[in-house]
Amino acid sequence: MSNQNPNPTAPGPADGAPQADRRPRFAEVFGDREAAGFLGAFCLSSAGAMLNRVAVTYLVWNETNSSALAAATFAISFAPYLGLAQVLGAIVDRYAYRSVMIVCDLLRAALVALLLVPGLPVPAMIAIVFAVAAVQPAYHAARVATLAQILTGDRLSVAIALTFSASATAQIIGYLAGGLLSAVDPYTALAVNAGLFVVSAVAIALLVRHRPTVNRREERRHVLAETADGLRMLRDNRVLRTVSVGVWGLFALTAVPEGVAILWAVHLGGDSRTQGAIMAVDAAGAVVATLLFARFVRPSVREKLIRPLAFLAPAVLATALLDPPLAGVLLIAAGTGVATMIMAPMNATLAQCIPEGWRGRVVSAANSGLQLCQGAAVASVGLVVEFGVPVPYVVGAWGVIGFGFQYLVTRNWPTPDEIEAAKASAAPPAAA
Repeated sequence: MSNQNPNPTAPGPADGAPQADRRPRFAEVFGDREAAGFLGAFCLSSAGAMLNRVAVTYLVWNETNSSALAAATFAISFAPYLGLAQVLGAIVDRYAYRSVMIVCDLLRAALVALLLVPGLPVPAMIAIVFAVAAVQPAYHAARVATLAQILTGDRLSVAIALTFSASATAQIIGYLAGGLLSAVDPYTALAVNAGLFVVSAVAIALLVRHRPTVNRREERRHVLAETADGLRMLRDNRVLRTVSVGVWGLFALTAVPEGVAILWAVHLGGDSRTQGAIMAVDAAGAVVATLLFARFVRPSVREKLIRPLAFLAPAVLATALLDPPLAGVLLIAAGTGVATMIMAPMNATLAQCIPEGWRGRVVSAANSGLQLCQGAAVASVGLVVEFGVPVPYVVGAWGVIGFGFQYLVTRNWPTPDEIEAAKASAAPPAAA
């Protein structure tokens, strides 16, 4: 006799909850060979991307002693989100997502290998850094689309939480390793970076199943027309539009403590160690809270908590108006990290509400909005501080403004029935 529960609303075997609302286990993701291989490859690729930023920035600084050029080398990695990313998303949808991930990793490995050429002019270095960064949006879109093909339902939400936590951990490791290796020899750091991309590509090729694109060649239109189609879908689909705006607002708020950490450290009379502490507790709070929220809160409860928890980030930021000492600033940074725990179910909803064959361009458009909102928020706070307003008051005021923004988002949040209808509409037709 089968051990499977034929009734999804019947009590689950472990905790008495309905099977469809059972608290997920990480083993359900890691126990899937394909999903585990995918997550491992993603960690390697993410660490490589972070290591690359540190190594190249250090190399440019070492060659020029110019803080402006070093900062420009770091900042240019966000430039592709100003239009190029959306076009790349349309191109991604034309091919098998797994193949796109492999090509992106190998292409980045080849580009990083060019940086190993001794005596490379700084403008050439920056051009290569831009090329590496230009590949990232395509990789991200293909990664999200591939994960949605491997896992469905709440396992997808858990997997997104794991990828978010893994990405934050890989970011910390990548930055630390990049700093250590670059101090010894930046070329060694770049060689390790290229190797990580290659290993990631091999892991995807060996462990992730090939799934052909559903978009037939004869039905293709001009790539710009397909790009516009993706933007229109994001705009016109109420669930996709509202959830995307919610994600953008969440990260525009939570990015601020990390983004202005150096300014806050100076305000407190600290140095780079203070800056590092602020950034570290922010990432740590995000990792721990995301994993706990995904593991111990039932799916139905998570969905209900999204709207009230949307106000956690502005509430935490508003306390900066008290101009707290370092301990208080660290609590604020940790609190904003914790506030991002609702990101996983929100992104899972997005992934499941995008029809197969459209994920590349819609995810690219949504991610571009996310990146630009984060950058604009940090830049705006920094600009106001530049005019002489103390950091804590600017951050606190940003939190107060965030209350109004989150109210507008949550009052228009789609109902559970609307979300389920959008998921059903996006789901592929059942096989005969």
